[in-house]
Amino acid sequence: MRLFLLFSSCWLFFFACEPSGIPYSSSKWQNVLINPATPGMVEQIKANAATCSVVEKDEKSALWISYDGTSSKPGITITAPAAAPWDLRGVHKVVAEVSNSGSAPQQVEMYVGNDPDGLVRWYCSDYIDLAPGETGKITVPLAWTPWIHEPQLGLVGMRGAPGQLKTDQAAIQSIKFNARYADGANEFLVHAVYLEDTLEVRDTTGFLPFIDVYGQYQHRNWPTKIQQNEDFTSRNQAELEDLDNFPVGPERDEYGGWVGGPKLEATGFFRTEKVNEKWWLVDPLGYLFWSTGLNCVQTGFGLTGTEGREAYFAELPALRASLAPFYDQGRWASHGFYQDKVPFDAFNYYEANLFRKFGPEWQAAYLDRIHARFKSWGMTTLGNVSDPAARSQQQTPYVGTVWIRGTPKIAGATGFWGKFHDVFSPAFKQAVRASMESQRAGADDPWCIGFFVDNELSWGTLGSLSVGVLRSPAEQPAKVAMIAALRDRYANINQLNATWGTDHASWAALAQSTSPPDFASAKEDLISFHAVIADHYFKIIHEELERLAPNHLYLGCRFAWANDDVTLRAAAKYCDVISFNKYEYSVEALALPTGVDKPTMIGEFHFGATDRGHVHPGVKLADDQ
Repeated sequence: MRLFLLFSSCWLFFFACEPSGIPYSSSKWQNVLINPATPGMVEQIKANAATCSVVEKDEKSALWISYDGTSSKPGITITAPAAAPWDLRGVHKVVAEVSNSGSAPQQVEMYVGNDPDGLVRWYCSDYIDLAPGETGKITVPLAWTPWIHEPQLGLVGMRGAPGQLKTDQAAIQSIKFNARYADGANEFLVHAVYLEDTLEVRDTTGFLPFIDVYGQYQHRNWPTKIQQNEDFTSRNQAELEDLDNFPVGPERDEYGGWVGGPKLEATGFFRTEKVNEKWWLVDPLGYLFWSTGLNCVQTGFGLTGTEGREAYFAELPALRASLAPFYDQGRWASHGFYQDKVPFDAFNYYEANLFRKFGPEWQAAYLDRIHARFKSWGMTTLGNVSDPAARSQQQTPYVGTVWIRGTPKIAGATGFWGKFHDVFSPAFKQAVRASMESQRAGADDPWCIGFFVDNELSWGTLGSLSVGVLRSPAEQPAKVAMIAALRDRYANINQLNATWGTDHASWAALAQSTSPPDFASAKEDLISFHAVIADHYFKIIHEELERLAPNHLYLGCRFAWANDDVTLRAAAKYCDVISFNKYEYSVEALALPTGVDKPTMIGEFHFGATDRGHVHPGVKLADDQ
């Protein structure tokens, strides 16, 4: 049994058809887009690391996709017939009915279209968890709201915007199905793909501005929406009464530990211990501790870019002298509209609203309210990247955050948040030590549970880090180390060529080459060095954290996306707790490699809904609050 410690990634702290095979037409509703019984269907399909055929299932035709697990995303792409292109204009949702016909659980994913923008392509996709024998539906909306503006306003700087299409609907001429993070042989069925609901069309008269003076969506009401400044006062009073009625959960010590449970050794710091075959955190007083909380508990995450979008906002606060201090500059944008515009003008609606609520001393009142809310709500931990001032007050346990910055990177690597560290460069250990110093305030603080180091690193699929190394220049320290390891294994370059199916003239020629070998031929070596990279990474982090904060837990790197047993085993050697960011409806299937016995922590999760003014629900949609 493993320990699951939970952190929500909430950023705002306060506050069935019969198949017909006929494509959709904008002039006449036709429901089914893809019918496996359509003659010539197989000719529209291209398989990727999979095989596909039409089979009969429950007296209806279905597409049967089978794969051996050698690829992490095996599947098929179905393309519209050249003689009868699809027309999805005016369609709100694309729905697929799929089944897991295999013997192991899997996630089946659908991508609608192939938008050249990778982020947009991701918005036009979704997936479903399926147990063996289970059937379900994947639904992909093609617009952010059930209605759209015509013409489109082209709103920018938002992941989702009211009245906006996600993609060019006329360009959708393919649909892709794949298994997510496949690590073994399995199979699934696609029964049909059909279209659901037409989009209401609205003109743009009176839509701009659409953000009110409080930073809320202006053209809709919902319970608890702020309508006037006086609402802040009444809400504050109601909350104070609630906090008085429910000040703290039962049987809690000052750290939030469970005094009604067993009393273990008190070491003065947080630690882990296995009790009755279950992993637990133990608080400094020796009581069992269940860690649950919120990430990003700080006001800086309320910054909203205004530059280039001034028309979106009603009565920009620059006109109000009392709110002028809440103007700022945005200094970071990894993707999207502001990526190439840093720094950019911005306004912090969050802090401005705290000022409206608490007055000139809002910072102190906000910090007090954080701790009172956590105790009242039964939350026990200030999660990742939370306010240093709140942490230093020693009222709520917290986790430290270490970002390893300024490291040399593997030049040939890829990744959503950036390239992977070159852990073989001497500069890597120097950067780790310098980055650790930023957390010295938490070292030896009994309220500090431990430290996350890095976040959602681009480990890629198993062996991909080694491929990135081979794509790098000859002088890359990781490449020097990899070739040294290969020379230890192979007596000469000819032996390596025989295994890899390559024709490098010498070891020096291999160093100069930036073309990786066929993965299947070099798989053993690529995986072996991937393991070496992972071991070096966790070992160096562990040593430096032990030097800085020997009394605190190493909480891992917050794994995301695909995770392989090789990397997880390396983490288990050096981490006290292995952390995962899991944007899923369930963590039932989460497991460590066979034989690895360590506590696990969910560092991020969330469920988002659009019934209180939001347009984008985030990664995992819920129906409502």
